[in-house]
Amino acid sequence: MIDTSVPGDAKKTVSEYVAQWLSVNGISRVFTLPGGMIAPMLDAIHRRAGIELITMHHEQAVAFAADGVGRFAGAPGVAFATAGPGATNMLTAIASAYLDSVPAIFVTGQVQSYLLKGDRPIRQYGFQECDVVAMAAPVTKAAWRAGSGDEVPELLDRAMRLAVDGRPGPVLVELPSDVQTMSVPPQAAPRRVTATAPSAVDPGTIAEVLHELTSASRPLVLVGGGVQAAGAAEPARRLLRRLGVPVAASVTALDVLPSEDPLRLGMIGMYGNRWVNLAVSEADFVLVLGSRLDFGTLGADVAAWGRGRQVIQVDCDPGEMRRVRKARTIVAELRSFFDAALTASDGQVFPNHDEWRTHIDRTRAQRPDTEELTGHAGINPNVLMRQLSAASHPAAAFVIDAGQHLWWACQSLQPAQGQRLLPALGLGPCGWAFPAAIGVACHARRPVVVVAGDGAFQFNIQELQTVARGQLPIKLVIVDNGAHGSVRQLQEEAFEGRYPTTVEGYDAPDFARVSEAYGIASRSVSRPEEVPDALAWLWRDESAPALLHVRIPTELNVYPNVPFGAALTVMRSQPGR
Repeated sequence: MIDTSVPGDAKKTVSEYVAQWLSVNGISRVFTLPGGMIAPMLDAIHRRAGIELITMHHEQAVAFAADGVGRFAGAPGVAFATAGPGATNMLTAIASAYLDSVPAIFVTGQVQSYLLKGDRPIRQYGFQECDVVAMAAPVTKAAWRAGSGDEVPELLDRAMRLAVDGRPGPVLVELPSDVQTMSVPPQAAPRRVTATAPSAVDPGTIAEVLHELTSASRPLVLVGGGVQAAGAAEPARRLLRRLGVPVAASVTALDVLPSEDPLRLGMIGMYGNRWVNLAVSEADFVLVLGSRLDFGTLGADVAAWGRGRQVIQVDCDPGEMRRVRKARTIVAELRSFFDAALTASDGQVFPNHDEWRTHIDRTRAQRPDTEELTGHAGINPNVLMRQLSAASHPAAAFVIDAGQHLWWACQSLQPAQGQRLLPALGLGPCGWAFPAAIGVACHARRPVVVVAGDGAFQFNIQELQTVARGQLPIKLVIVDNGAHGSVRQLQEEAFEGRYPTTVEGYDAPDFARVSEAYGIASRSVSRPEEVPDALAWLWRDESAPALLHVRIPTELNVYPNVPFGAALTVMRSQPGR
């Protein structure tokens, strides 16, 4: 039973304070799925004008939607879930946000504090009791349980500040059911929480970096996900254009420069664009901005990647700066670094490196991404992504799920100025993109494109009802190869073409018919000549949801790809190429 009584006549309850605090801090929507252990807070938010409760159909999707807001906006998305299974269902999404440095605040209910098992030698005392704070601690910047109403104001303020300070990430606050109906201190008044100002960067350090870059014959900049996580994409663009150096991007930074920018090369990595991997291997100087230089970016042979060039790595997290041993590391907030570099470089003339840039362009022209897959009947996924980009100028973002389609999209999508390209890479959760796009669409109030595989889309397919109810302008492109393609490709390469659970024992519905059942317009294509008209149909009404089911051959693999253990320049090609 839930105690809904309010102690005292004029005192503000924790639930009322939470609703007011959200409003004061500019949170206009909360993603949630109802449960008894958060009912007091949902009621308080419902009674307060200006905050929208967006009801979803699984708590994992609830948390992914908040993650989508955090990635797109750079400010915390907020998700609420009830105790027990409601809270544990969010843990995958919380971990994904943590690994990808996404600011978010997750608020969970809990049984009444007097029903917690405490030190009793039992597994559970109250119904749905589960120690989610302990579970969430390793995958959050902090996880706290409030023991009284007096603690709540400070906990909420700390959660907001911690989520955005330094390297961003999620924070979890657990509020037991009885705490939600307790009073906050009479003097407690919500206030707008602001981030702590980052420390300035030593001008001498900046001068040395600029000198080394200017002295290089074949310089290159590698931007990583930390640029967007720091909210520093705009000053990054200004600095990069001033330097005039070719720019490679990790998979989480492909939208820092728009596709039309002549400095933008494309994606580095184990599934990166062929010319980008080669250019990085030939560079004599690499300035790394906000990338942790993981194996997916460098390949497993890290020593080979670092050999023969000077590497300077700038990041706010010193723990992430140990992979390339000879790299010079600069621990700094990227926004401060860019501000200092813009000031130091003002009026400076940098070499144009025409010969170096022409060489890279020539390499790109020899093996473009759209010709990695040739000789197959049916729709070429790299070509499809180019066509999708050209048709989707109204989109605020492309939100990409996990699977082969992720790599085709990142190789070939061409984001325009202002468009975001959002994957979830640290954890790589299937089913992330669709609910994350719901968060993006709710925040941006603009159309959003989802690219998902047939396997990934089935993880959170129930959120079609959320889209239908809200008539959200989400354009779903389901790339259906009739398999769990990434694992199928691994089985082809490493397990002699045996396909248990990926092809054999796997199937998917007719997604167009499923979409129609939810009242969302749909269409299916399987031939290349059908694609242009289908994409025009997809965007016929920018404000309406629609689903395009694209069938491609099962046997298609992602090329190039770097075998595990090999250097980044050792790239597999389609057999016969």
